[in-house]
Amino acid sequence: MSIKDIEIALKKRANALIDNSDYISESIISISDLVTECIKNSGKIFFCGNGGSAAESQHMAAEYCATLDHHKPREGMPALALTTDTSFITAWSNDFGYDGIFERQLMTLSKEGDLLFAYSTSGNSKNVCKAAKYAIENKIHVISMIGGHKKTNLEQFSSIAFKAPSVRTPNIQEIHTIVGHEVCQMVEKNLFNF
Repeated sequence: MSIKDIEIALKKRANALIDNSDYISESIISISDLVTECIKNSGKIFFCGNGGSAAESQHMAAEYCATLDHHKPREGMPALALTTDTSFITAWSNDFGYDGIFERQLMTLSKEGDLLFAYSTSGNSKNVCKAAKYAIENKIHVISMIGGHKKTNLEQFSSIAFKAPSVRTPNIQEIHTIVGHEVCQMVEKNLFNF
């Protein structure tokens, strides 16, 4: 790949964000309002996903629990990635199957008024959909972070479904990170007057 090819690829990604900037901005505001209310009401934020989305879950949970910018320290916000407890994940998967690994943790750790960020680039990951279904049925808000596919299973179990304007997994994940950072920044501003 040449430098010219890289420049073209970067321009395409930037154009996708620019072309969808109104939708993305409105989504960031709606999501940050929901997260802010959850934290104000002593709720917890949970994150789940598979593969790169599992890594994104850990990344975003760390941003809330620690701080987004170490130059602006603040109180931690209760956030937990359901992707990190390998002893639980392997035990549950071995005994009961992989589809329930996130749902079971929500059953045990969550309460009404909490919030789940459900990451799935396809919007059809069975274990993520199962967790989101449990969450919605138990009055836990669900923010689905999905790709721009026409229709996904996860949307039906969502308080808000953010569709990244792409169907390519790497681009979807990149956009999820950008949106996740902006949401966290707005939540910090709402709660800590940054």
